[in-house]
Amino acid sequence: MTMSEGAVPSLSEFLSLGWARLIAGATSPEAAARHPTLGTFGLSGWPEMRSVVLRRADPDAAILEVHTDVASEKVSELRENGHAGLHVWDPAEALQIRLRGRMQEIPRKDLPDIWEKVPAHARKVYGGHPYPGYAIHSPNDYTDDPQIDRFAVLRLSVEEIELLLIDPEKHKRAVFRRVDGFAGQWIAP
Repeated sequence: MTMSEGAVPSLSEFLSLGWARLIAGATSPEAAARHPTLGTFGLSGWPEMRSVVLRRADPDAAILEVHTDVASEKVSELRENGHAGLHVWDPAEALQIRLRGRMQEIPRKDLPDIWEKVPAHARKVYGGHPYPGYAIHSPNDYTDDPQIDRFAVLRLSVEEIELLLIDPEKHKRAVFRRVDGFAGQWIAP
């Protein structure tokens, strides 16, 4: 789904465009939404942002999933404060997608089925020595050691989606909130 320049979509069409781009990110390595920026509250009090790989987008449940190493700092941050955001810039659509919600680890008992679907080349980032973020002398001072015990799936329960379409004729911006069933509200760009 794409928006033609100057067209005024309905709120539901606009929301569908956002979800379509997120679904593309979860299913296609070439999609702009494949690598959203995750924002968390850092343990130091500073905001933390990093790129993650979008692995699942479910508009019906309003959830997004990313995978990570359980030893990464983002997991500790989210255990302390589960409020998080994801940001996507989609240049093909000139669309910014901002998502806010609560992010939690899915239960460990549910990981084996997901782990089996992770390609072998991708598993190597879930494990390794030393842990993520530890100082090393050179890039070669790190050993891959894929382990399901170091694998985590983080699920964002989307509470709010904000879309901004950069249109040369007139920008379009709307916010959609879970509390009103994602009905949406146009807001000034």
